[in-house]
Amino acid sequence: MPPVASLRRLLVHFLHAGTAASLLLALFALLIGPAAAEAQEGEGRQRAVVRGFVTDASSGQVLPGASAALIAGLGAGDSLRVVRGAGADADGFYQIASVAPGRYLLRVSYVGYEAAVDTLRLGDQRIVQRNVALAPVGEELEEVVVEQEGGPAKVEAGLQRIRPAELDRIPTPGPTGDLAGYLQTLPGVVSLGDRGGQLYIRGGAPSQNQVLMDKMLLYRPFHIVGFFSAFPQDLISGVDFYAGGFPARYSDRISSVIDVTMRKGNEQEYGGAVSLSPFLNGVQAEGPIREGRTSLLVSVRQSAIEQTAPPILGEEQPLTFGEQFFKLQNTSDTGQCSLTGLHTYDRGQIDPERNDVFKWQNYGLGGRCLAVSPRSPLTVEADFGVSRFSNEVGGGTDSDEQVDDRRASSIWNLYTNVDLSRPAGRSEVRGGFRVRARRVNYSLNERYQSIESREDFFISVGGYGGATVPLGDDLEISPGIALRAPLSYGLTVQPRLRAQWRPFGSDAQTLNAAAGLYQQILTGVSDERDAGSVFTVWTPAPFEAGENVRPQAIHALLGWQQRLARGVSLSVEGYYKRLADQIVPIWDTNARFTTTFEEATGNVYGLDARATYDREPFYLYLGYGLSWTRYGLGQEEFGRWFGSPVQEYHPPHDQRHSLNAVASYQSGPWQVNARWQYGSGRPYTPPIGFGTYFDLRELPDVRGQIGTPRFLFERPYGGRLPAYHRLDVSLERRFDLDFADLTLEAGAINAYDRANLFYYDLFRQRRVDQLPVVPYLSLKLDTLP
Repeated sequence: MPPVASLRRLLVHFLHAGTAASLLLALFALLIGPAAAEAQEGEGRQRAVVRGFVTDASSGQVLPGASAALIAGLGAGDSLRVVRGAGADADGFYQIASVAPGRYLLRVSYVGYEAAVDTLRLGDQRIVQRNVALAPVGEELEEVVVEQEGGPAKVEAGLQRIRPAELDRIPTPGPTGDLAGYLQTLPGVVSLGDRGGQLYIRGGAPSQNQVLMDKMLLYRPFHIVGFFSAFPQDLISGVDFYAGGFPARYSDRISSVIDVTMRKGNEQEYGGAVSLSPFLNGVQAEGPIREGRTSLLVSVRQSAIEQTAPPILGEEQPLTFGEQFFKLQNTSDTGQCSLTGLHTYDRGQIDPERNDVFKWQNYGLGGRCLAVSPRSPLTVEADFGVSRFSNEVGGGTDSDEQVDDRRASSIWNLYTNVDLSRPAGRSEVRGGFRVRARRVNYSLNERYQSIESREDFFISVGGYGGATVPLGDDLEISPGIALRAPLSYGLTVQPRLRAQWRPFGSDAQTLNAAAGLYQQILTGVSDERDAGSVFTVWTPAPFEAGENVRPQAIHALLGWQQRLARGVSLSVEGYYKRLADQIVPIWDTNARFTTTFEEATGNVYGLDARATYDREPFYLYLGYGLSWTRYGLGQEEFGRWFGSPVQEYHPPHDQRHSLNAVASYQSGPWQVNARWQYGSGRPYTPPIGFGTYFDLRELPDVRGQIGTPRFLFERPYGGRLPAYHRLDVSLERRFDLDFADLTLEAGAINAYDRANLFYYDLFRQRRVDQLPVVPYLSLKLDTLP
């Protein structure tokens, strides 16, 4: 690029960045200014903030979701009552604001731990810091439900908070549960098969999901075998899964957010674990570097299915994957800092009879610090790091055989985030800044086609602001706005709104709503017609289709949550998404990858319903998803092929009905788990005939060549594949040895050996099925108590 053009682009970038920064500063002035004034007024009324971190006394692990409540009425003749309450966030941090002077009991509780109670006398203090370490109990206690007066609703629109113990109820052919298997039990989450590592959430594409690990962006952390990801049960602390309507803190994606917090190592004792199974083996070590303060956790896992599939399954499965993970964390009374690293590697053939070998890797290294001041209610979080994703597909193996068919794409992401929050009376204001530097490139080598490559580097700045405002005791709204200023793309403004209403004054009945505008600059493009391909090209939204084209979506959600009795709950949530400027490859009679794009529009309607029974020793779950997704695409050739230049179609992830049932029973050291899954048939495009063509850029020898075969297709996605269903079961037994805990698990995936269709290979006229019955036996030896 000429120096003058580069300088012009840089100048445009800084103008956009300055505009974004000015708007953000004005936003913070509007938000934090009134908050500071209210806080000063609160000081005159001697209002206080009670806050702290909740941890496990035996290991130092944080306890997300722990309940903290202030109880008044300690005087003679007074009745005890809860006046304020809060739940601990993903970092185990709780905060109860706008507390009047007086004498209180602070009660902190969590399932499976002894509740902690402390007496507080609040006078002129502005900040009261109370860190609480809860002691585990031998027998798991029933959860104490605290009805909060004026506290935040525990259920939010589009949000599912996931605890590690929930993953253990899903049968997985490995030694522990995994987030990938758990997510596929949720309504609105669709996987095209048991291979490929891609999830479609409420009508969105895999590249439209934002996956964060300790706030570090990962592009494809799900492994090529669909039961596994980089997030096993024994490494995660908690997950916030937004299927839609996510707040302004999250940007850059238009479908969903999977925000994973990894746990730290044990701060009190050294220990480790070894796990073995036919699919996956792993080694884990952890312990204190400085007791009670600094810990290290290291994990290495490697698949074994490529070696074990022939004797166990009776067929070849040329699939391999693995990952290496570490987390170093230092904790103090007023905050914590961590350094997290991850590398994943996947390689294999989705269809063993095709010559396409797919590979992808994730690299990530990131730091994160959370700090609170003993003299200020302000909470500060800073994140920084780098992540990289690369994927490729080509014929042959790891050699350079048939290199002219190889296609590759990669992306680098350098990021810095700063997030601020503070209470303002009973409200809370928050905001943050974002800086991103990204480099994307791809090289596409197609046999008989020209070589196409591209590289882009760009910087973006932005941020967000928002507030949570109670309107009375039972209604709470959370407006927000996200601003982004990418190089050459102009300023994006994305308003968001979330709300919770408790019409009967209790968390037992909650009405939740969310709406917002979401935009995405980088888009991942794949050949959606080929279910046997998972290759994705990451590229900025192209300009060829029009100026400043950005994939965007409007979300609207409305849901009801009802707690019928202790351990029994129902929830229903309806959602709508309006999709615009979706970047899709052009429809071509030749089934090959292309980077010629068109803009599609779309509508998504859906309903998620769940029923849960959770009382020891039983756990029962039933989830139903109804979804309707349709795209509209205009293309000149459609007029010649189908008689109309615009075609409306249901994309291949449009699964109308899904049903998941999970049952778990635990008695002492025994645990039995079962999961049944059903999915209605997904769309596909039927062929109407075959043909051949010649590349006329060079004169062909028509006497010795027969040309390149191709299909003649009907209208896009006019057919439906057969329905899918599967039963997975497992039986687990724990043994308490003198030196370690031993866990044995036996089970089967696809227990009744259902021949579920993955896709139909039109060229070879054969069906490609998902895995047959997969029996497994796994063990885990853990030296930590």
